[in-house]
Amino acid sequence: MSDARAMWDAAAEGMAPEQRQALQLKGVQALLAWVKARSPMQRERLARVDPVAVRSLADFAALVPLCTKDDLRAAMDHAGSALPHLCVPREDIVLSGPSAGTSGRQTYQAFDAQDLDRNVELAARLFWCSGLRPGDVLQMLVTPFTPAADIFRLGAQRAGAKWIIRDNHEPAQVPRYVEVARSLEPTFLQAGVATLRAMAQHAAATPDGATLPYRRAILMGAALGPEAREQFRQTLGIEVTTLSGQGSDFNLFSAECPAHDGEHWHGEDMTLVEVVDPATGAPAREGEVGEMVITDFYRRATPHVRWRTEDMVRVHPGVCSCGRTSRRFTLLDRLANRVPVRGSAVYPFQVETALSRSEDGRNLEFALVRHAVERQTLEVRLLRPATLGGDAASSVALRLQVHLDAELKLPTQVSFHDDLPRVGYKTLRVLDDRTA
Repeated sequence: MSDARAMWDAAAEGMAPEQRQALQLKGVQALLAWVKARSPMQRERLARVDPVAVRSLADFAALVPLCTKDDLRAAMDHAGSALPHLCVPREDIVLSGPSAGTSGRQTYQAFDAQDLDRNVELAARLFWCSGLRPGDVLQMLVTPFTPAADIFRLGAQRAGAKWIIRDNHEPAQVPRYVEVARSLEPTFLQAGVATLRAMAQHAAATPDGATLPYRRAILMGAALGPEAREQFRQTLGIEVTTLSGQGSDFNLFSAECPAHDGEHWHGEDMTLVEVVDPATGAPAREGEVGEMVITDFYRRATPHVRWRTEDMVRVHPGVCSCGRTSRRFTLLDRLANRVPVRGSAVYPFQVETALSRSEDGRNLEFALVRHAVERQTLEVRLLRPATLGGDAASSVALRLQVHLDAELKLPTQVSFHDDLPRVGYKTLRVLDDRTA
């Protein structure tokens, strides 16, 4: 490819930490004044916060309350408006859309022209970090109705994508996605982890075998163990990086570089990310898992102030070998995905990691069942590959049950199923027993 730059914007992505923190402080100070003057919701929430008193990022964390999606929903009811957090005239909005609604009633976000341009710039950084280069043909399988679909498309074009093949990510359409890929030969894929897994299985079952044209893929929607990533490289010849973030609320994402040492947060010059103890809201101790909290001070239309994402992350220490100085995270799971078993908690990322360590379980889609009454055994449901017959499936399920018992150090019940519920490009990782 024609452009050998290591970073899309070296000045921003390689900024010294002290310089970045000064920029963040200035950003959150300006944001507080902005939202208090313009947003009915924020004016009420921040009535006791004096922007002048915020002289450090520690002051910001101590003085400004955390915000949740339920706070926004309550403000929507109170104001009788879908956009009680709107800070610009409606005529200035150039893009708007709903969340996916997977955690309850949909909420909405909006962008003015400046917001959109900055979000597209962040998307360009993300694609560049994951290996997209000028001349690549991108097959983009994302939820079409969210603002993220437009922002991803514009970001990929800004980074130099030659052209883009857009589509949804419906499980029933996997054969069509494979046929499109073989016909048009895109070099770069953006899709859900579950989608690429299904495409690989379908391709393997066709007369041409497991051939897909991509040299790289950026995958969304679930954790991916290193062994599973290596399997994509060995069996399909595809270098895989992961992308995670808050598409429905922010269109802000983190993505891996080729070092695979955590996902870079690509907008630290435009956002402030805190990692807090989800129980107390206090800063998480260094090295501990915590909840990601975001303040997007670059936003003008519907900015978020100390927004709780409910995403559990682990911060990687040190500076990445790629030269980027932004913090790196591994997104582990959502707080709501906790499954109580035998007096402790199990999260899907632990099962993904364990499955990746088994040749039988690597790159299989799965779901956990959460029972109303806590069980002594963890129920794990696996999506049966088309190439795995009934008798063979029983044997594999038994081997995986023994493997997971040892890896998770608790008893499991493993079974194969012909279908698992999905929302968009994600397999639902936790099923409540009343709906499972």
